[in-house]
Amino acid sequence: MKIPIEDISLAGLEIQFDESKNILGEALSGVSLPPDVVIDPKIRGHVTITKNMEEILISVAVEVNMTMKCSRCLCQFESSIPINLDLTARRKVGQDGEYETDSELDFNEVLIHNEEIDIGELIVQEISLDIPMKPLCKDDCLGLCPQCGGAIGPGGCSCCSGDSVDPRWKKLVTLKSRLNN
Repeated sequence: MKIPIEDISLAGLEIQFDESKNILGEALSGVSLPPDVVIDPKIRGHVTITKNMEEILISVAVEVNMTMKCSRCLCQFESSIPINLDLTARRKVGQDGEYETDSELDFNEVLIHNEEIDIGELIVQEISLDIPMKPLCKDDCLGLCPQCGGAIGPGGCSCCSGDSVDPRWKKLVTLKSRLNN
């Protein structure tokens, strides 16, 4: 979603999102995501943009839904990630008339190359930083059964009763039971 700078009045601009429009679709098409991650381009939340003579302040508070694959049990699950950004946008031309570069910016500043701000691109960049390296369907996910390969837990593998011992550890289990008696 691109917003022309000329459309932003001195009073500011506030935009509400309610999951009815495809806001991130264009920005997502240019980003390489992990193969097991699907991001819903429809978001909910709001964006506030204010400007003064020198800079443009962008405040983003949105929630993004995505589908990922658990790195332990390999099941698909949905997750909602809150994105909160407070950025300062600067125009490409500096005060002395020379072009600024991205390396001259702070971590909370963005450089405007055209006469428009791409809100979708800013949100997608933040999402790509927030995608976990090892997504988990829940913190205490037990993963896969080492014997049958089924998911351990409710509705999953039933071959493991918890009493079976890996044959490599059987001697240690008998030693432990002798020591406890």
